[in-house]
Formats: sequence, C-alpha cells, structure tokens
Amino acid sequence: MTSLAPTSKTPWIINLACLTIVLSALYFARSLLMPIALSVLLSFVLSPVCRWLESIKFGRIPAVLTTAVMGFTILGIFAVLAFSQLASISPKIPEYQRNLAVKFLSASRYSEQLLNTVTETIGAVSSPSSSSSQGEPPHGTIESPFAVRIVATPISPLKVFEGVYRTFAELLGASAIVLVLVIFFLARREDLLDRFVYLIGRNRITLTTQTMQDVAERVSRYLSTLFLFNLAFGISVGIGLQLIGVPSPIFWGILAMILRFIPYFGPWIAAAMPIGISLAISTGWIAPVFTVLLFIVLELLNNNILEPWLYGKNTGISPVAVLVAAFFWMWLWGPVGLLLATPLTVCVLVVGKHVPELSFLDILLGTDQVFDMKERIYQRLLAGDQDKAVELFDECVQATSMVNTCDTILIPVLARAEIHWQLGELGDEKHTFILQSLKDIIQYRNERFSELTQKTQGEAIDSGGLEPALGENSVPAEIKIYCLPARTEADEVTARMLAQILQEEGRVTQMCPGNVSTLDMIELIAQSETGIICVAATPPTAIMHSRSLVRRLHHRFPHIPMIVGLWDSDRNLSKATTRIGCNVIVVGSIADSIAKIRSIENRISQTTP
Repeated sequence: MTSLAPTSKTPWIINLACLTIVLSALYFARSLLMPIALSVLLSFVLSPVCRWLESIKFGRIPAVLTTAVMGFTILGIFAVLAFSQLASISPKIPEYQRNLAVKFLSASRYSEQLLNTVTETIGAVSSPSSSSSQGEPPHGTIESPFAVRIVATPISPLKVFEGVYRTFAELLGASAIVLVLVIFFLARREDLLDRFVYLIGRNRITLTTQTMQDVAERVSRYLSTLFLFNLAFGISVGIGLQLIGVPSPIFWGILAMILRFIPYFGPWIAAAMPIGISLAISTGWIAPVFTVLLFIVLELLNNNILEPWLYGKNTGISPVAVLVAAFFWMWLWGPVGLLLATPLTVCVLVVGKHVPELSFLDILLGTDQVFDMKERIYQRLLAGDQDKAVELFDECVQATSMVNTCDTILIPVLARAEIHWQLGELGDEKHTFILQSLKDIIQYRNERFSELTQKTQGEAIDSGGLEPALGENSVPAEIKIYCLPARTEADEVTARMLAQILQEEGRVTQMCPGNVSTLDMIELIAQSETGIICVAATPPTAIMHSRSLVRRLHHRFPHIPMIVGLWDSDRNLSKATTRIGCNVIVVGSIADSIAKIRSIENRISQTTP
C-alpha cells in the first residue's frame, strides 16, 4: 500500500508560492500601495510633532491639521523656491549651450584628429586601387542610391500642454491623496494600530505590539535624522555653489537635498547636474573644478562618517543590504521604490528580529554579528586568517581582560579544535596551524607585555623614582610556579596561557614544553623542592591525560601544593578529583586557578618566618 505522507519539499513549495503571491501583489498593486506607503512613512515623521502639540494642550484634530499643514507648507515652499530658481536659468540656456560647445570642442579636438587619421588609414587600406580610377556611379542606382531623410512632424503646442497638464494633474492628485491619508493616519493612529495588531497577531499581541513600536521608532528616527543630514547637505551645496558662482544655487541645494533621500544613486545625480551647469557658465575650467571638489569633500564626509552611523546605528541595516534593497524596490516600484527602499527594508528587518520564523531576514539584512567572539576567532583560524584572529583577540583583551579572554575565548576555541580533530572533521595540517596560531597569539601577548614593562620601568627610572614592580600581586621570588602540560600539544598551549597571565601579575613561573618527559619534569622540580605545581589539561581527554602525571608528581612531591586545571570542562569537579585519586586542587578555569594560587601564596607567606 502506497503511503501518501507529505514530503519534506512541501514547505519549500508553499513558501515559494507565498513569496510569488506577495511579489506579484506588490508589483501589480503598486499604484495603490505606493501612496499608502508614502503616507505611512510621512505619518511616522510627523507623529512626534503631532504628539508634542497634543502634549501642550492642543486637541487631536487641531494638532493633526496643524502638523499636516506645516509639513506640506514646508514642502510647498521648497517647491516654489526650486521652480523660481529654475525659471531664472531658462533665458541663459543659449549662452550655456555655446560655452559647452566651446569646451567640448577644445576637449575633443585631439581625439577627433586621431579618429580621422585612423578612419582614413582604414579606408585607404580596405578600398581597391582600381576603383580609384573609375568615376562615381550615377545617383539613383543600386551602387549610389538617393539619400533619404525622415523629417518628424512638429509637435502640436496643444499636445505639449496636454502632456504637461496631465503630468501636473497626476502629481497634484497623488499629493492630495497622500495628504488626506496622512491626516487620517495621524488622527486615528492608535485605533489603526489596534486593528492592525488584532488582524495580524491577535494570538501574539505582545510580540506584534513590540514589533510595531520598534518599526515606528526606527523608521521615525531614521527619516528624521536623514532629513536633518540632507538639509545640512543641501545648505552646504547651496552656499558652496553661491561662492563658486554657479547660477540658481538654491535650486541645486534643494535638488541635492531631495536626491540624497535615494541611497547611493541620488548623490551621483545631485552632483552631475551642478557640475554640468558649472561647465556651461564660463569658457574656463575653474568653476567646474571647484564644483567637483565641493561635492567630493561633502561626499567623503557623508560616506565615511555620517552615513555609516545613520545606516548602521539608526536602522541596523548593513550597507550591502541597503544597496540590494535599493535595486529590489526600484525593480518593483520604479523611482518611488528607490526613494522608499531603506524605510521599507527597515520594516522588513524589524519583522525578522521579532518573528522567529522570519529570523533569516535579520541575518541577511542586519548588522549584528551572527557568530559570537569565540566562533569568529575559530572561523578565522579555520580560514587561515591569523592576522584577523590576533585583531579579534586584542579586542577581547581590551574589552575584558587576559584571564577572561583565555577562559571564554581561547580555551573553548582550542577545545573545539581538539574535539573536531579527534572526530576526523579537522585535518592534521589545519589542526597544527590552529595550535601554532594560538601559541603565536600568546607569544605576541608576551612580547607586548615585555615592551610595556620595559617602557614603564624606563620612565620610572628617568623620573627619579624607584623601579616599579612587575605587577600588583608580586610575591617573593622563591615561590616558583611550575606550569606543566598534561600530555598533548594543546595542553602545552593552555599551560603557556596560564604562565603568561602569572608573569603579568609579577610571579615567577617555569614553563615546560609538551615534549618533555615526566622524568625531566620531576628532575626540574626536584632542584628546589618548593613552589606550586599547576597541571594544564584540555578536553576532551583532560582527566585521562592528567591523572597519570598528577599521580607520579604527587607521589614524588607530596608536600608541594598541586593544582589541576581541567579547562572548559562541564564535569563535576568533585567527581573529577575522585577519579584522579590524589589530594590535589581541581579547578575548571584559569581564573579559579589564579584564585587558588593566591590563597596558597598567602598561606605560604604566613607560615614562612
């Protein structure tokens, strides 16, 4: 009997069908959705002003009408200024055409001569020598047909007026629709939000409400900040063009401010037109050069300082996602989609943050790190990028401390590499590279600490003071700490970590390499018969490797305190002590081992006369 159980491909088919339906709706209903989207975004921008008016005892309707009138009045003032400035340019268009012709003629003269030379050479080579002696065939034959020129019928002034009137009427009608929608959205924003929450997430009202609040806050903050940035940019452009002498600087400043709402593409368009006008106003090159420099300086300031902060902090969208979103929404909705690309993508990103089923949107579009720090360092080491791993290590040490970085970052990375290597998921060559890289990181830390110590001591001596101690927890030199690896090379790496941290605190340490035998270790310790023994063991075979060494050391030196570090271990330490079978101190982190060392040092110092 054949089973009719659903296959695993069914959810993907359903998701693909849903995505196709959504994209089709966005595309075919764009004439309806674009005014609504514009109205919603404008209501986000005007909502703080409306709330402020209501807080100073305005009523809801007066506050909404005042806010809408103020907002659209400002837009109208910008439009009137722009058209008046544009009208002042039109009488000078013939003069600008002559100046441009002169510039292009002088700039292309050399290229034209070169092109003519190349063309004549090719023609001389390709035409047969016998044909030069023959006369030209008569016109009207196949060899020399009559020249035909298509003359277009002049466009009727009535048709021109009709096209302009239709465009103006459509623009005025769309503006009226947006204005009415903005007024209604502002007047009934709480009721509309409640209804939307009820329809979309009635069973998850808390999640849906938080999502809507996050969307409104991010979009409002982004658009308000972007408006201020673009206003400052437009003012700077207008002032700069006024000083350069470019005509109608107010128009170009307003146009630059508006076009900068379009990510990435807008600034290029905003810069191209004033540069073209600067080429047309004179026969020289001073004005164009200064115009280009003006936009270069402003764009460098925006691209390197303001826009990364705006897109990253205020929206949480990565720059790559902004660029991809611009192409996507332009493909769906044309120029209006390009204008709305970033705010709409913010909405999509916030939904991905709050809805677990759509979390992939947050991963694809957001700026948050997808890996934690230890995974990032491990991934960089797997990729063979040691320099980036060292850079991330420095960030961790500066943010926390060397002890915390070793316990929470380096040792887990080492433990993961050991586990993957023993399972056969990590090759020998890559495993060796990771171990050597971690050794190099510890050596790099040691060298930096030594340089800092020498510099500090030199400054103290030069200033006439006493030579400073190596650390805050300096102890007598006779208390030596032996850092011994349990068996493997990974154990040696963790022993180096412990020794490095102890040296930074001013302690005297003795580090034994991993290839030293147990007898050599015993002989080394027997030279003084004092100190503290620290055995470093790394998962997954920490107890197995440390037990044999610890038993032999404890049998030979029963009076020397011994600490066994089972790093990054989730085992019960009391059970681990029982398995080792000696009277030793078992710890699970470098921080705990340092605390035990301090306790033993205090006890030794108190008993020593």
